Amino acid sequence: NPMLRVLTETSQNVAHADPVTGLLWLVFLLLANGFFVGSEFAVISARRAQIEPRAEAGSRPAQITLKAMDKVALMLAATQIGVTVCSLLILVISEPAVHELLTGPLTALGMGENAVKVTAFGLTLVLVSFLHVVIGEMVPKNISFSIPERAALVLVPVLYGFAMLIRPIVVAMNATANAILKLFKVDARDDANSTYTLDQVEDIVEHSTREGV
Repeated sequence: NPMLRVLTETSQNVAHADPVTGLLWLVFLLLANGFFVGSEFAVISARRAQIEPRAEAGSRPAQITLKAMDKVALMLAATQIGVTVCSLLILVISEPAVHELLTGPLTALGMGENAVKVTAFGLTLVLVSFLHVVIGEMVPKNISFSIPERAALVLVPVLYGFAMLIRPIVVAMNATANAILKLFKVDARDDANSTYTLDQVEDIVEHSTREGV
């Protein structure tokens, strides 16, 4: 992709020229990665029964969230594109930025040029992997699991806009994935799971009875 190549080259130049700016980009990309992960789990964890009353009351975010839940395959494809691009750029930007920051201290310790490069790369790999897993994956996933409806109303409308912006790419990738699934006789679904367990149905009945509806 020419655009991605230009963005990668630009980010590398920025990170080498100004490591502080490179680290700021790293923080932004970690948060962006977290957004896509949180959106992914929110759109499949939230229940339509909790979103529909808000949509009927005129809530625009709830209405958009329902649209997204009707196109869940496209939404998940969009999140995967976002996560993949963010993850690649995190590595591209973080390595030169951290390398520039560590060159002086490591050289002052008497380490040679090659040793500095290897050590800087190793430290970057450990640090960025930790931040990526914790901030970019685990925290947003747990938030979406803990408060799925609230997370969906905040995150999914933004995801829906992003998915519509790159819709041609998403549709092409989704069609390819569905074609592969058909080879294995698997039917692809395009809407979020709306079924309930027995315990969940009992909770709904109990709540409805308590509210008199």
